[in-house]
Amino acid sequence: MSAPSSPSNPRHGADAPAGEALDARARDASSAPSDAASQRHESTRQARKRAPGAPPRSGRPPTRAHTAADASAVLLAARAVDFTATHIPEPSLIFGDHLREVDPKTGLALHGPFDLRAAGRRTSIRLGIVGTGPMIDAALAWVERAQGRIPAVRLRKAKGGGVEPAHMDPVSYPPFPGLHEAFGTEVVTEGMVETLGPRDIAALERIELFEPRVTRLVELIVERVRVLADRDPAPDVILCALPTDLRKLVTVPSRQKTRAKAPRTLAQELTAALARDKAAGQDNLFDVAEAHGVATEAADLEAEQSVFRHGLKARAMPHGIPLQLAWQVTLEGGPTVEDDATRAWNFWAGVYYKAGGVPWRVHGLERGTCYVGLSFYRDRRDGSLRTCMAQAFSDQGEGLVLRSEPFKWDASRRSRTPHLPEDLARDLMRRVLDAYQSAMRQLPSRVVLHKWQRYDEAERTGFVGAIEDAGVHAHDLVAFGTRGLRFFRTGGEPPLRGTMITLAPGNALLYTRGYVPFLREYPGMRVPRPLEIVEHHGGSALTKIGQEIMALTKLDWNSATFAAKEPITTAFSDDVGEVLAELPPGTNPRPQYRFYM
Repeated sequence: MSAPSSPSNPRHGADAPAGEALDARARDASSAPSDAASQRHESTRQARKRAPGAPPRSGRPPTRAHTAADASAVLLAARAVDFTATHIPEPSLIFGDHLREVDPKTGLALHGPFDLRAAGRRTSIRLGIVGTGPMIDAALAWVERAQGRIPAVRLRKAKGGGVEPAHMDPVSYPPFPGLHEAFGTEVVTEGMVETLGPRDIAALERIELFEPRVTRLVELIVERVRVLADRDPAPDVILCALPTDLRKLVTVPSRQKTRAKAPRTLAQELTAALARDKAAGQDNLFDVAEAHGVATEAADLEAEQSVFRHGLKARAMPHGIPLQLAWQVTLEGGPTVEDDATRAWNFWAGVYYKAGGVPWRVHGLERGTCYVGLSFYRDRRDGSLRTCMAQAFSDQGEGLVLRSEPFKWDASRRSRTPHLPEDLARDLMRRVLDAYQSAMRQLPSRVVLHKWQRYDEAERTGFVGAIEDAGVHAHDLVAFGTRGLRFFRTGGEPPLRGTMITLAPGNALLYTRGYVPFLREYPGMRVPRPLEIVEHHGGSALTKIGQEIMALTKLDWNSATFAAKEPITTAFSDDVGEVLAELPPGTNPRPQYRFYM
């Protein structure tokens, strides 16, 4: 594949040293003609001050207008185009009988899951259900429907009002063949249903304030989860099926895909107001907090939830059963969600994984390598505290979640991006390696770290020190970033998924989203943005780093999509961090990744 003729914007929003070699050449090119350009500008300015039609002053050549062609000629003459563009082939997935396909849906439909022939594999999934009466009926109907083939039909708004079914392209949207054909399993729900009664919902609707209402719904569901967990046998997964009306009471609708900063709770506002009154010497004649039904005591505030999904996952975690949250529209369909087949593929892939199954494995990950994603989250009780969270994955896809000790980070005096102190970086990496050894019965032969912030010196020293102290002698520390750089190719389609453009040593763009020949389309709505590798410390070739990133974009077992934009090491770090932040003090988080999805 040939390199594009020029970058779209080689320094857009960049304040980092990535691509320094290219930027240095650009600075050299721009500095060479700078004196002549300033003299020409001065001549033009003086000429404009003279009377119209007056001849130029002696000794000075006549000036002329500069054109875009002049600027292009200067840049092209001084800066050679030396980007290197390569294409990383699509990683294949391994399914039943060790047969390979590039697409999760195709592989499952043709060959079944990876563990289809595994010794001791259960052929049924015990699915518990918690929900309102009507939604329990909808969930049972959804389970029954999944026993057979589900075509790719989507409800869309009709011109005359209402909705009408629309059949999708079976290549891009393959039908769901049924649970037995796709996963070689059946689902059992008998005796594993707990109901949220009308009185519970009515009492919930009477709670005026948002945070207490969210907290109460979490409590109601967790009470039923506990009942199901105490049964023998207990469910493998618990489905929480909830109606749209309830969703409106406990979530904040938003058209934005990115998560906004959590608003200050009413309890926090009231606590601050009472503190100001006390500082001013003003006493209240009655208990303002109690009158408004707001908890202000520290223990009560720690128990209050403001984000339903995160709070539910965190509070149910001690009972040891993964949850699958499904709103009414997921079970019944509608114009705002995907077609029936796609919803079935994603839903049942997630349930199968959470029940302990292995839908597929990725071919191309180096055996014995531990892939770790690092991110930070803010303590919900003390905004100055940060905690580093590590998601570790083996080449077989086993996922573990660990966290560091919290540490103070003053963003006003230091950078806004937190970094681990050397001792905490060393301790976190040591615990990652211990967890890997416990799960895999051996230490890794190589460690790869991914994060969305650059490494500072102390942080890098801590990580590398722990890796080398454990006797692991191969490592790669990779930092991601985004500067808005894009490349384009001729024709009407975006670059191929897997296009990798090397900008400088340790700096490259990788199109993890793009045109997919297997699908015959680009499965996206907007022009794809490449993932940028802005920093790399280690002995592996950058091409190998790119190949592993491509493979890790296909390791999301909570969905059956072709591939994600980010590798699994960082793709859901925000969600995992938010769940960890909601855990009550003193609660040990479960290390298995399935509890956070």
